[in-house]
Amino acid sequence: MSEETANETGKNPSWWRRVGRGPKWLIATIAPIIVATAVPGVAPWATDHIRDLLGQPPLSAISSAEPGLLAGSYWATNSILTAPYSDEIYTAIQNEGGVQIGTSGQLITLTSNRAGQIDIEQVTAVIEARQPPLAGTAFIAPPQGGGIGLTVQFHLDSGDQVPALVPSDPNYPDKNLKPYLADGSYLYLEQGKSEPIAIQATTTTCYCQWRVRINYVYRGQAGQITVPPPGQRPFGTTAWASHYRVEYDTNVFHAGIPPARYDCVAEPARCEVGPFR
Repeated sequence: MSEETANETGKNPSWWRRVGRGPKWLIATIAPIIVATAVPGVAPWATDHIRDLLGQPPLSAISSAEPGLLAGSYWATNSILTAPYSDEIYTAIQNEGGVQIGTSGQLITLTSNRAGQIDIEQVTAVIEARQPPLAGTAFIAPPQGGGIGLTVQFHLDSGDQVPALVPSDPNYPDKNLKPYLADGSYLYLEQGKSEPIAIQATTTTCYCQWRVRINYVYRGQAGQITVPPPGQRPFGTTAWASHYRVEYDTNVFHAGIPPARYDCVAEPARCEVGPFR
């Protein structure tokens, strides 16, 4: 070893001592890793601690409007669309502030970011605004069968904080509903797992704007997330209007009649007044 190298080695503290003199955030991040390596069984705790330091919440969620969860697809907007029927109309109505009519389907996918089990203790729809039903343009795609079983139902007309209802029998999602947790069963997530929550939200009175509040517990500590998060557009569900100005109808019940745009003011008999004729 050269004299220069030897002097440098003698002057400099060990790697661990250098860490000890470093910023507090560095110490807090590195220390759990070292402890986890040295002490068996501590790794999950250390991983969680690091995620806390990095600002990663225990539970994260993504959401989307999913009319495919229902048998039909019904949308409305206050805007008056004038273009002829085309495959782009469906997207255009959504882009014009459109929401699903009557009963809407939403899908929330929860993901665990922690090493242990996360218990979902409460699922609530929080109504942010009630306005008159949207009555400009409607898009009608009557039921074509199918859909997947729904996990949670919200009756949006029952209050401003609506508890989640779940079916007693998953084979009959629209019958024998009970409050979530009524029988002691609950949803939980394990490390790195994702779980979808399929939602059916219904209104007969308003254009409701709402979010889902999810309360959970992890390692004895309560937490809460809101979906969609503040700052993003809330979920929307509108009641059927007594009339629409314009309707785009796929006409699946009228053999030989192609999808078309109808002027509901000039030809009201052609337009829908509910989810079924």
